[in-house]
Amino acid sequence: MSENVKMQECPYCAEDIKASAKKCKFCGETVDVTLRAAEEAKKQSQSSNVFNVSGGSASSSSSSSSSSSSSNNISDRFGGVSCFDVVMIFFTGGLWIIWMAIRRR
Repeated sequence: MSENVKMQECPYCAEDIKASAKKCKFCGETVDVTLRAAEEAKKQSQSSNVFNVSGGSASSSSSSSSSSSSSNNISDRFGGVSCFDVVMIFFTGGLWIIWMAIRRR
C-alpha cells in the first residue's frame, strides 16, 4: 500500500479505512453519507410495500376491500383448500384429498 493514501476512522467500528471508501471493510457499514441515505430510503420503501400488498395500510382502504373480495374468489375457485390441506396432502402422499372430498359432501 502506498504511504500517501489518506485514511479515516470508521464511525461505527473505529477501524482505519481509506478516506474514499464507501463501506467499511471491517464491519460492513456504509460510510458514504449519500449511499447510506439511498439504502435507508430503499429499506423504507420495501417495508411500506409489504403493508400495501397485504392491504393493511389505512390509506388504502379501497384496495383492502378489493383485495378481500379477490381472496374470496380464490378460495371459491379452489374449493376452500387451506394451507393446512396442502401440507396434509404432501405428508399423506395425496390421501388427504379423499378426506377433503368426503368433507365437502
